[in-house]
Parts: sequence; C-alpha cells; structure tokens
Amino acid sequence: MSDGSLKILAQYLAGIRGRIRRIFWRLRARWLPFSNVGVMIARGTVVGPQSDFRCTDGGSLRIGAVTHVSADCSIIIKNGRLEIDDRVFIGRGCTIVARQSIEIGSDCLIAERVTIRDQDHRIHGDPAIPIRSAGMDSAPIKIGNNVWIGAGAVILKGVMIRSGAVVAANAVVNRDVAENEIVGGVPARRIGMRKIASD
Repeated sequence: MSDGSLKILAQYLAGIRGRIRRIFWRLRARWLPFSNVGVMIARGTVVGPQSDFRCTDGGSLRIGAVTHVSADCSIIIKNGRLEIDDRVFIGRGCTIVARQSIEIGSDCLIAERVTIRDQDHRIHGDPAIPIRSAGMDSAPIKIGNNVWIGAGAVILKGVMIRSGAVVAANAVVNRDVAENEIVGGVPARRIGMRKIASD
C-alpha cells in the first residue's frame, strides 16, 4: 500500500471510531438507564461526551427523564445530594457542585458555562491562616420549575430561585429570586417581571 492509501485508510478508520463513540454516548442514556454507586439517570436522558459525574463520600445524584446534559459538564457531589427533575436542559461546560443539597425543578433551561455551588470557602479573620485551611460553609440551593438561567451565571449557596424566574447572562445570584422575577447584574438584582397573561 502506498503512503497516500494508508493516510486515506487512517482517516476513514478515525471517522468510524468517532461515529461509534457518539452513538455509544447516546445509547448509554437514551435506551439504557445508567446507574452507579449513588447515581441514577432515568430513561430518555442524554449525557454529552466528556461530561464528568463524580459522587463520593455517600453523595447521591438523580437525573429525571428526558433531560439533556451537554458535553464538557462537571457534576460533583461530595457527601451531598443533587436532584435534577424531568425535561431539563444543561448547556455545555456547566459546573454543578453539591456538598449539601441542590434541587433543580422540571422544564428548566440552564445555558452554557453556568456554575451552581452550594458551598464556598470560609474566610478566616486572621489573614495569616490560609483560606484553604479555614473549612467550608454550605447551604441548600433550590431552583423551581420552568426557570431560565443565562450563560455564565453563578448561583451561590443558600439561594432559592422560584418557578418561572429568569437569571440574566453573567449574573451572580446571592439572594432569593421571586416567582417570575427577572434578575441580572453582580450581585443580581431585579430588572423586571414576567407578565402574566390575563383572561
């Protein structure tokens, strides 16, 4: 075989390998319920390639039906609980870290590069003490149904985002968000309300 033929064959095999990998990721979640220690993923849910699920120290993860977790997402549960309801879309490159409890309701849209963390590092009064040695503070996060979180937003510990709310892109949410409220900015504040159709 000539060098040109070998190169064409190598490209052909690489293409087949890529197609098989994509089919595997779709099949794994679409037709087979995936479960591991502490992890339950319902039928009809799709998990994108290179998404990393880590459940340690007794943590638990439950993802409902017909949910889509895009590629390159990082979901880490350490001695905590993460529950994602049905028909949720999680965009590419999101990070969700649960040390205590995070609940995400049904029909939510979470855009790319969103970060949701129910814990942060404690800041000690003595600057001589390294921040990494000061421990962690955590508080539950609850996100209601039909919530839209824009790209690059950050949801901090102890926050409740009620159903129908909208979080603008790159907002940092450190307080509760009311039902149908639209928030944006750093820190996030009310910038509007969704209109409720009258009869």
